[in-house]
Amino acid sequence: MQESGLCPPPATYRSHDVDETRRIVADIYCDHRLAQTRGRERLDYLHIHQRMGAVSFSEMRYGAEVAIAPGCLQSFFLVQVPASGHDRMRVDGAELLCDPRHATVHAPDSQLDMHWSADCSKFVVRIEREALERHASLLAGRESAGKLSFLPIADLESPTVRTWVRTARHMFDELRCNPALADEPLVSSQIEQMLLTTALNWLPGSFAAATACSTRTVLPRHVRQAEEYLRTYPEQPITVEMLAHHVGVSGRTLYDGFRKFLGISPMRYLRDLRMERVRADLLDPAQPASVTALATQWGFFQLGRFAIDYRRRYGESPHETLAKSR
Repeated sequence: MQESGLCPPPATYRSHDVDETRRIVADIYCDHRLAQTRGRERLDYLHIHQRMGAVSFSEMRYGAEVAIAPGCLQSFFLVQVPASGHDRMRVDGAELLCDPRHATVHAPDSQLDMHWSADCSKFVVRIEREALERHASLLAGRESAGKLSFLPIADLESPTVRTWVRTARHMFDELRCNPALADEPLVSSQIEQMLLTTALNWLPGSFAAATACSTRTVLPRHVRQAEEYLRTYPEQPITVEMLAHHVGVSGRTLYDGFRKFLGISPMRYLRDLRMERVRADLLDPAQPASVTALATQWGFFQLGRFAIDYRRRYGESPHETLAKSR
């Protein structure tokens, strides 16, 4: 964790040498293995980095296809948001694809291996583990809020995830334009606390789920009724208009209620429910042994897109899930 005192201005690092690049990145994050996977490419590493208390920001690229193996992060959480290209990751043995539509959130104890494409560039936020765990305990109002965990993939189409990323980017941009902000205790403290609070509540994970469970009774009536209807009849051909009519509000009111209190649209909520039902059927030996039949039964007709979304959500392909139960 960063020591007290003045925060350094944003640092810019460049290198064409693999060993030098590895040492720079190790100083910022942790020790790791770094290797180019295509020998003829010229490494073009560029990294802009800014620390501020328990949070640090980076924009970085390698400019060549590289494999990175840090193992466990140990002392910090890491949020990675690709701006271009992709990163084929392995997290605790599960393969994930990180691209401009999907951020990743890595816990300190997770095993992490990365494979950046040559055109991959990322916005990265490091959050110190001790600070986030302490902040979670303060928000929860008890000495320990339990072990923090996040879903490894965070959909950037989710309003809460998108807003958190935009907020973090804005803070980074402001610090790059005016590094002296980091030396103002009131300003830096407020920025840090805001990012920690919103990370816990807006990024999908254990703290957000526990908070949602504890506040379910205060959901507006129309949101609660719509949620119950969707859970009861996910197999029905439901539209927003039908659902709004059922609970007695306008489509706009229903949509706004879901976004505000659940963080997603009604139709995205229904899609997630149906994805859960597909997984349950894939794991049920009594169901047909066909991914295509089960997916289409639950309304997923674009099978390629379904398979990609399924792997991002569960860390394995539908066929791998099916094999578990057969």
